[in-house]
Amino acid sequence: MSEKIIVIDDDEHVCDLVRIALEAEGFSVDAAFDGEDGINKIMDTDYRVVLLDIMLPEKDGWEICREIRSSDVKNIPIIMLTARGEEIDRVLGLELGADDYITKPFSPREMVARVKALLRRTDDYNKIEDKIEYGNLSIDLYKYNASVGKNELDLTPKELDLLILLAKNAGKPFTREELLKEVWGFDDPAGSTRTIDEHIKRIRSKINVYDQDHTYIHTVWGIGYKFEVK
Repeated sequence: MSEKIIVIDDDEHVCDLVRIALEAEGFSVDAAFDGEDGINKIMDTDYRVVLLDIMLPEKDGWEICREIRSSDVKNIPIIMLTARGEEIDRVLGLELGADDYITKPFSPREMVARVKALLRRTDDYNKIEDKIEYGNLSIDLYKYNASVGKNELDLTPKELDLLILLAKNAGKPFTREELLKEVWGFDDPAGSTRTIDEHIKRIRSKINVYDQDHTYIHTVWGIGYKFEVK
């Protein structure tokens, strides 16, 4: 069965472009032309990736991203689509939990490459049977998940990538700029390091649900963050 992807954009030409390019690569693609229809389809279907426009009727992309990333909704990978290309759009999207963004107009080849890269990071992280274990926290690199005791953490791909990087380098302080570069793959546009704080906050909150006796990610004042069990 082919992997299902949804594109939510009120521009039918964009939806057709995405559908044709991805179906040529073997994906199954659904489209929604407004935010309300888009979020309803996401709730009813197991999509592998969401391609999400910002400016939408009914519900905009920010609201949809918030709903997807809320604690009782799916942590599906999200690629934001923006015609404006403004830094504030990219920063806000990352802070809300988006995993990547593409600025319109974009080439079908670039879009397909971004989707495939995101799926590889989600499905094939490190391709070795290995685990990282500290305290009650266990990270399975082969299965690409993390758990506290018997409770699997509902982490987004970027949250998990960030946790893995810190845990693999336990005790090493990272600046926000270094984390942004390592996990998101680009240098810091002014102000975008705020997304690191938001992701760390969510990771801590999700771990704390099951383990209130340990702190795993610590703030290193004047620098950034480090992983250490206390």
